[in-house]
Amino acid sequence: MALPYDEIHLIADPLYGYLRITVPRDENEVAEATVIDDPWVQRLKRIHQLQSSWWVFPTAEHSRFAHSLGTMHLAGEFAEHLYDTLAAEAPDTPSRPLVEETLRMAGLLHDVGHGPFSHFFDDQYLHPRFGLDHERISQHLIVNELGELLRGLTRSPHGGFAPGEHVDPVHVAWLIRAHDTGLGPVPRWVSLLHSVLSGAVTADNMDYVRRDAYMCGVSLSAVDVPRLIYYSFCSADGLTFHKRALNALRAFLNARFYMYENVYFHRIGHAIDLHMREFFADTMAVVLPKSPLDDLRAYRHLSEWSLFTEVERWLDDPGSSPRRRRLAEEWQRIIHRDVKYRMIYEQSIERVALPPGASEWSSRQFHERIVERLPGALRGIEFVCDVASQDPRPLNPMVGPKRIPVYDPASGQVEEELLTGILAFVPAKAHLYRVFATTHEYDRELSEAARRALTDDVDEASLTNL
Repeated sequence: MALPYDEIHLIADPLYGYLRITVPRDENEVAEATVIDDPWVQRLKRIHQLQSSWWVFPTAEHSRFAHSLGTMHLAGEFAEHLYDTLAAEAPDTPSRPLVEETLRMAGLLHDVGHGPFSHFFDDQYLHPRFGLDHERISQHLIVNELGELLRGLTRSPHGGFAPGEHVDPVHVAWLIRAHDTGLGPVPRWVSLLHSVLSGAVTADNMDYVRRDAYMCGVSLSAVDVPRLIYYSFCSADGLTFHKRALNALRAFLNARFYMYENVYFHRIGHAIDLHMREFFADTMAVVLPKSPLDDLRAYRHLSEWSLFTEVERWLDDPGSSPRRRRLAEEWQRIIHRDVKYRMIYEQSIERVALPPGASEWSSRQFHERIVERLPGALRGIEFVCDVASQDPRPLNPMVGPKRIPVYDPASGQVEEELLTGILAFVPAKAHLYRVFATTHEYDRELSEAARRALTDDVDEASLTNL
């Protein structure tokens, strides 16, 4: 009797119990475990999921690897549930196992291009120096480095592909980011599934919101992922939610907003980021002088582990240059939480309360407004500003990349009023204005100048303290 245990293995996971993955039946077969064991994917074990927050929340030691496995699992759950409506909407849809495996591989590999400190690495080095981001690198790796493995897959956890079918690496890469890919057109069934991995409510953020909260020890209100998946289907609009999913949608968007307020935008985490900005690019210029796409070998070996090991070596090596020793000393301060900056002012303003032009204020512009309002003798003191923005609900949920179609069975149509009604209970976009200084000597003067910078052109009653 044939048993599945040599073809499917289980991975224990705190959120989902067990994740199922295919394993090779013989030494010649390519299975999911083969892709998971590839050095590019294993590298994600050495990159924290939370770029700076793991210095704030001691138990937040989880990695991009764990999140990628969770996203793979949820993408597969979506594929299994959506298949019938997808096939009805797109006659070119291939077999159920191939659709499932394409989505699962997109979930597994959506973050494979991340570097140390993830999005911070994108913002502070990849984009300004090379015009790249992790998504672009992920797509390159999927098509060029992992493409042969992906094309060798023949089955998903629920069965084998139809004869002649194979996973197309371009489809996997396209699902990660459909715009500005240079990958060319894809079949309609692929385009209809894009929102599963890119949008306001995706397998990606369904996993990271819950996983990050669990690993940080942060309590969330109920995030009902099974209900969200059950009340989803494919329509001409792509991923669409039934009216009965609205309360779960609202709860999820509020939970995500809570995580941004309390974890992702934590004041100490942002203080660490502000400190690292002063030497991060200089460090990367030494350890990764070439574009990752021009030196893939160096990039594959670059992780947070390798970075910490390298800067420790600079500190201990008597032959280190003054530049490297200075950088190593700054990294020691970060590693041991001797953070340069302390927060001395914080104010949150919702979009509707912003003064004219304030939605465009950068940290530099906010800094300039504060300097203008400081007493003349204090205009040279050292302080930095940080402006963080979070959009827990799409500005227009009916159009654009964050579109969330909601179906009303009474009319048989996607109805805008359904979603706009429920979003009235989700906070509008918030801008978080903060001021950090190296000492507390001028807290009162800086706080007053910052308050005036924000309130000179707006009703003070509209401000919201966090």
